[in-house]
Amino acid sequence: MADIFEEVDEDLRRDTAAALWAKYQNLVYGAVALIILGTAGVTGWQIYDRNAREAAGTEYLGALQRVSQDPKAAPELLGQLIHADGPFANLARFDLVHASLQAGDKAKALELLTGMASDPSFAAPLKGMAALMGGYVALDLGKADAALALAQPLVAEGQPYRLSAIEITGLAAFASGDKAKAKEIFQGLDAALKKEEEAGLDKAPANLRNRVSIMLDRLAA
Repeated sequence: MADIFEEVDEDLRRDTAAALWAKYQNLVYGAVALIILGTAGVTGWQIYDRNAREAAGTEYLGALQRVSQDPKAAPELLGQLIHADGPFANLARFDLVHASLQAGDKAKALELLTGMASDPSFAAPLKGMAALMGGYVALDLGKADAALALAQPLVAEGQPYRLSAIEITGLAAFASGDKAKAKEIFQGLDAALKKEEEAGLDKAPANLRNRVSIMLDRLAA
């Protein structure tokens, strides 16, 4: 008797499956087609994206090579990459800064870096790097106020460039003639470096400890 019930149950399952298939087969076919088309579309986009990036990379490297051969062409060649807003546009902006520094045009480099540091479309880590570089360039140009304005937003706890930014604020105070303020800043920076060293973090930029020691010796005199 049990065998009969099992056979009936299997027949009912089969009939139910057949009825469901007859009712929804078009939807199933459509779903399968969408999956296939979607997969093909994603694959196609990945291929297109890879090819586009490879082409952009070739163009970028070609521009750098031409700039190395003719530094005066940097604004035009790198400017084209920047305005094209491709995947290497941000790197090209830093390359243009480097080219300006190489040409001895520090004022232009500072202008570029200041613009990058305040550009809302720029990624936060790159904005921080631009501000930091701009701070050092501003100090080199004797513009302590500009250096302080660029570095100040980076000194907050948790900022990735915090220690270098603090150094810039100390150098700005020193350049402005406020040695007492500069000494206070560098003493605080020295304490922060020692705290990181004791914690085993060691995130300080290379040679920063040496520069801090030099400044503290100078300010102690």
